[in-house]
Amino acid sequence: MKINKEKVINIVKESALIALSFIIPLVILIILCSINKLSLTSYSNKTMMMIDMSSEYIAYMSDFRNLLLGNGNFIYTTRKVFGGDFLSIYTFYLASPFNLFVVFFEQEAIPLFFLWSSIIKMSFAGLNMYLLTRLTSKFNYQRLIVSIGYALISYSFIYMSNYMWLDGVMILPLVILGLHYLKDKKHLWLYPLGIAYSLLTSWYIGFMICIFVVLYFLVLFFKDFSRKNKENNIFLLRFVIFSLLGGFIAAPFWVTAFIHLEGTKGTAYLPENNFFSLSMILSGFMENNYNDTSMITQYRDYISMFVGVVPLVFALTFFVNKEYRLRERLLYLGVVLFYLICSWNSILTALLHGGREPTWFPGRYSFIIGFIVCFLASKSLDRADKLNPLGYLLPLGVGLFSIIIVSTVKHSERLELYHLSVPSVIMYFVTILVGAIYSYVNTSKKLQGKTFDLIKKYSFILLSSLVIVQIASSYRGGDKVIKENLKANQYTSYQTYLNDVKYIEPFNRIKTYEKEHDNSAFYRMEATFNRPGNYNDINNNPFFYSYAGLSNFSSSSKKDIEGYSSKIGFHYNWFWVSYDGGSTYAINSLLGIKYLLEDRNSDENIHPYFLDKGAFEKLNLEDTTVDYYYNSHATSIAFLSDKTSSYYINEGNSTADGKVNWFDKFEYQNQMFKSFDNSINKDIFNPLEIYSFNTSIQFEEDEFGHVRYKNVKVGNTVEIRFRVPVEGYNFPLYFSEKDYVDYVNYYIDGERYEVNNYWHKGISSFPDNNSHDHVLRLVFQKDFDEVKLIPELYYENLNTSYEYLDAINKYQVKVNKELSSLTKGGFSGTINLNGKVNKDLIFTIPYEKEIHVTVDGKNVEIYKKCNIFTAIDLSSLDVGEHKISIYYQDAGLLAGYVLMAFSIVALVPLIIFYDKVEGLLFYRKRKEEIKEY
Repeated sequence: MKINKEKVINIVKESALIALSFIIPLVILIILCSINKLSLTSYSNKTMMMIDMSSEYIAYMSDFRNLLLGNGNFIYTTRKVFGGDFLSIYTFYLASPFNLFVVFFEQEAIPLFFLWSSIIKMSFAGLNMYLLTRLTSKFNYQRLIVSIGYALISYSFIYMSNYMWLDGVMILPLVILGLHYLKDKKHLWLYPLGIAYSLLTSWYIGFMICIFVVLYFLVLFFKDFSRKNKENNIFLLRFVIFSLLGGFIAAPFWVTAFIHLEGTKGTAYLPENNFFSLSMILSGFMENNYNDTSMITQYRDYISMFVGVVPLVFALTFFVNKEYRLRERLLYLGVVLFYLICSWNSILTALLHGGREPTWFPGRYSFIIGFIVCFLASKSLDRADKLNPLGYLLPLGVGLFSIIIVSTVKHSERLELYHLSVPSVIMYFVTILVGAIYSYVNTSKKLQGKTFDLIKKYSFILLSSLVIVQIASSYRGGDKVIKENLKANQYTSYQTYLNDVKYIEPFNRIKTYEKEHDNSAFYRMEATFNRPGNYNDINNNPFFYSYAGLSNFSSSSKKDIEGYSSKIGFHYNWFWVSYDGGSTYAINSLLGIKYLLEDRNSDENIHPYFLDKGAFEKLNLEDTTVDYYYNSHATSIAFLSDKTSSYYINEGNSTADGKVNWFDKFEYQNQMFKSFDNSINKDIFNPLEIYSFNTSIQFEEDEFGHVRYKNVKVGNTVEIRFRVPVEGYNFPLYFSEKDYVDYVNYYIDGERYEVNNYWHKGISSFPDNNSHDHVLRLVFQKDFDEVKLIPELYYENLNTSYEYLDAINKYQVKVNKELSSLTKGGFSGTINLNGKVNKDLIFTIPYEKEIHVTVDGKNVEIYKKCNIFTAIDLSSLDVGEHKISIYYQDAGLLAGYVLMAFSIVALVPLIIFYDKVEGLLFYRKRKEEIKEY
């Protein structure tokens, strides 16, 4: 068999270039991490975890790993606030197929998994960009310029901690390649599968990709548009059909997510209309203008699209390269201007984010701008030998204009940090010079001779040399991000993470203890301390340690469910819920907090003093660092309650003149427990006696005792003296603030209590003293024209709490089984009734439409009670034991499965037989045209 040496050489060269498009970014990333001491293989130095990854994403990945190992349910989780669907979390944070490999990593190695999976995604982004340019253009070695630039785009470095977004960056080149193939009517599978992957791995980023795909389709559609060219109409039809099929393949994820968006942080609202800094946009092209971590901890005024200076120069020359038709250049210019204007305007950038400005990490779509720069650069490089050297005057002028604007125009209102560095400017102008020389050598007709012809023959080396410039530019951009984060101490140390992991054993010890004693399939527990790795005191332990709890930080949580926790005294600041001070013993018991863990060596404990009053039993489990507490009054998942005229517990008393005295957190809890059992009719929480009030501030007091202070100055104080009545001796004491007024410090007996600020708010407990007399001092930290302060000072009568809880626990569901399947998750158990009861059964599981309850195998109607919980009517049940099941069945998932099945069934034969289908349609149409003629 003859071997075509030239063909073999070409295959080897092409294979080498494909490999280099992956290997070069991979090597650069490894070098960057190694030099900056980010841990790649050992449990030392720094991890890549920062901001939300340190508190939120690491917890989800830890929980996901446990789910993959068979612990838990993919449909419903009790790790969210009171419980909720898991698919919202999965589709937003965990859906990348790369995450399946976490099961092969030990718990201690999850930070290494995060880093390596991100490195691999970024390297694949370079490979995919190379494939796009290789299969849509002709130029050779220079493809590495754009593949390296896109692989190491500043977006991926800056947002690496948002690991779930990098799949979209990686897949975008293949989506666009698929769109080109769709136009050429070949490899029809690539486009729909690319769209499906982008939506499956992150519907949020997938949505942004879909917007760009529509714009890019319009470019392909109109650049060769002609009324006589009927193929364009067929292309439009193909685009619509295959887009829908690709989207439907991902339907189980995005349909589910869309249904669950209502009532979450993702609810859309538009900001006020204003324009951002022009210098931010211009510097962001020529320089990785990430100069401070505050740039990503704001809503706007920053986008990260830098792909190196070389692609930028050649992208600009595309618009003056007459080898491309003017219409095509104008269409691409329209897309570029669209994204630049959107980046410049608050309302438009909010629309690109799905209808609202993001909380931190602005410009989440900006990788698309970097992609456009790289792709236009590839088109320009493809015909750089035909470009008039004068074409480089455009990037020269843009560069000079940018330097002037960035140097003179006012930057962001919040940031004065945009600038251009000397090395980047030098590399930018060197690229212009090399490009101009290359174009001159290849287009000049005046120079003749063997020497010149030889130079012309090997002039490709000029452009190939720019690969080195691009590597240097990309390296500087990535290094800058890592160094800025290190300087700001953003990256979590590995030792801090290992301190997180060490608590797994105590939590597992409780799980073992529960199994050996009560063996309930449902119970909750919490910790009085935060994970050491929480950068902002977010107590997200329930996901990290995989147990049912109350603390949660997630964009997918329902705001009304989170807000309810504030009413009953837990920490909530619109972004996360935390057990924090522990609220009260009665609420702990009502919500089924069966175990509490306290690290006796930690300074971060927020100690609830009801532990010292014997309300929880201290367990004798051998441990040198952690104390374990057991609550014998903790309720099960469901208990009997008296019926009320409404599902809603009143939150205030109306007076005759129409005024309403709104309950505080303690009065609200009293009202709740009275509604559960009307026969007891006692207050659990009773106010402490205020006997002295001193302040120099002018104030007014209404009939409810609400005090308004006027003309307050910094440093002004209010002193309130109060005592514990005799009937409150030896009971837990509590303090809170009704309206959560900022810039006021609270001191009880000289010790400061954080009950009203962003990091800590809600109910805190404090110890009594021998005299039972106490002093509350309020110190103002800013001036107020008028401010209303309503401190809440109460004690909890534990005997009354026990009385209510004993009545509740007399008839409760004993949960013995966890329900789990591909479409639902929940619990089942039994309840024994001694006689007919005209009562409700309340589940401490949030009411949602997707919640179902069965009694003895039959579905029953559910309704909302206590403003938030699920309830059913038990008045029709007879005496004896009854089986109760409660489960969550996701309607969006079921609908998504149907759409996905339809799409796959339709897509496979359509791809295989597409030519015949289209030919048949055209043949019939052609016959009709001939007959009509």
